[in-house]
Amino acid sequence: MLPALVVSEAVGYATTSDTKYTFDDLKDVGLWPAHQYIKKVTSISVWIGAAKPNGIEITYQLSNTTQPSVQMHGLRSGTQKTVTVAGDEFFVGIFGAIDSDADQPTLKRIGFLVYNKDTGALTQQGPFPDATVTTKDIVGFTSLGLIIGFSGTCASNGNLDTVAVYKVQSGGSTNVGISNFFVN
Repeated sequence: MLPALVVSEAVGYATTSDTKYTFDDLKDVGLWPAHQYIKKVTSISVWIGAAKPNGIEITYQLSNTTQPSVQMHGLRSGTQKTVTVAGDEFFVGIFGAIDSDADQPTLKRIGFLVYNKDTGALTQQGPFPDATVTTKDIVGFTSLGLIIGFSGTCASNGNLDTVAVYKVQSGGSTNVGISNFFVN
C-alpha cells in the first residue's frame, strides 16, 4: 500500500528550464509509484561554497538491495558537511534560508531536523553554511515531516538551484509517519 506523500514547496530559483538539470529521487531511485524502494534517508551531505550550498548528496537505504543508493545533486565543491542518522533516527524536517529577491530567490543555507524514535529527542543539524555567514536580506523556510526523498534543479553550471522534499503526510498522528512500513 502506498503511504500518503506530500511534496514541499521548492525553495530557490530554477535558472534553467532544461529538464536535464532536474532531479526527482522518489521517481528515479525509489521507482515510485510502481515500486516503493526507498526505505530511509540515512545520510545527507551539503557542499558549501561562497556563502551558499553548491550541492547536496543523499544516501538512501533501499528495500530491494543491501547496497545504498548515493545521489549527488549539484557540485562537490567547497566544504562538505555531513549528517548521518542511526537506525533509530530519521530526518523529519528541512529548514534554511533564501535571499529576499522575490523574483529570483537564491538558496542561501539549508539544515535538517533529526528525530530519535526511541528517545523522542529532536536535534537540529545546520544550517549549512552557518547562519552567521549571511544575515542580511534573508527569508527563512521550513518543511516538517518524515523525509522520504528529494527533488529539485541544478543550474547549467552545475550548482544546486532549488530543493524540495517528499515527506509522509502525518495526518496529525503523534508517530509522524514512522512505522514498521519504513523501518523493516
